[in-house]
Amino acid sequence: MALTQQQKSFYDTNGYVIVEDVIPPNVLRRIRDRITQLTVEAEAGRAEKYNAVAEPGVATAKVPIRKLNELCPGDEFFQSVAKRKDLRDIAAKLTGDAKEILLYSDQVFLKPAFCGSEKPLHQDNSYFRVAPHDLGITCWMAIDDATLENGCMHYIPGSHKLGLIPHKSLGNSHLSPDTDKPLGEEIPAPVRAGGIIFHHLLCLHSSKANTSPHPRRAWALHFVNAAAETPVKGKEKMIQVR
Repeated sequence: MALTQQQKSFYDTNGYVIVEDVIPPNVLRRIRDRITQLTVEAEAGRAEKYNAVAEPGVATAKVPIRKLNELCPGDEFFQSVAKRKDLRDIAAKLTGDAKEILLYSDQVFLKPAFCGSEKPLHQDNSYFRVAPHDLGITCWMAIDDATLENGCMHYIPGSHKLGLIPHKSLGNSHLSPDTDKPLGEEIPAPVRAGGIIFHHLLCLHSSKANTSPHPRRAWALHFVNAAAETPVKGKEKMIQVR
């Protein structure tokens, strides 16, 4: 799969692009089943290696899990998905026609039904510090349909052209822009399960709380051009995907 010129132009202008129906249904089922298994293990305290993060402030007997980290390093199936040719070709195209692509990190965002909390507005590179900024990209894969009701992504179009904005800590590992300047209007980006949003590491984005009876699971794969500087994480800890 390759981006159309229209999709590439949309990305260049807005800092993100939605590509529907990337992951085939049979692969999507396996991803969903495996994430369900890992979530059950994390809720039972048996998934320490994935550094599970619980939903804050939820008073139930079984605390729901908000996030799982770094699935690919210890799991051949997840690695095989991350190395799919369609994903790497798009990631390579959007990071300067890279000859070599590395998987910087990956995360599963679970956003459980009724209690999945919001993720504040931020730029991914406020965490990663990849340089130059254009040499990294986030591939946000919808595992369930992402809708307005269950907390789909929101983007500020064109915000990747603002540069890296100073961020402040909000606690719970959340960062958010530390500025009083208007940054633009957040636009919702609903996407069907199996679709992917590719976004620039400087494109401001957020997700709202899940007020629906349905989960909104997503898997974020963060790719970098091997030519990038990565001061926060050494390349020896990354996975080569191309």
